[in-house]
Amino acid sequence: MSSKAQTREKDYERGIRIADRRKEMGLSQDELAHRVGIGRQALSAIENGGDFKTQTLDNLAIVLGVSVDFIMYGKNEEKSELLSEAMDVLSDMDELQIRQCLAMMKAMKSVSVEK
Repeated sequence: MSSKAQTREKDYERGIRIADRRKEMGLSQDELAHRVGIGRQALSAIENGGDFKTQTLDNLAIVLGVSVDFIMYGKNEEKSELLSEAMDVLSDMDELQIRQCLAMMKAMKSVSVEK
């Protein structure tokens, strides 16, 4: 009997996006792996185009400060899409929560961020 080995094509561009963002943030593989909750060897495999779990993808996006779409496809969310999503979230909040969010946004705006 012959069996076909299933192989998945590696996504090297995705790995490069992750590695580039890690380096922009000044993080080593060890540091990023620790923050994401995976081993350094697993991160190395990911940066070389390997697959990973959905939870790892979510954690990478949070720690790297990028969208899941950016990691997977290289797409940056448009500002209008982000504003629309923010409005959806705000519309479900009560007045106090909205005021707290506004205060946080104003505080964040006053802090200079390197791009």
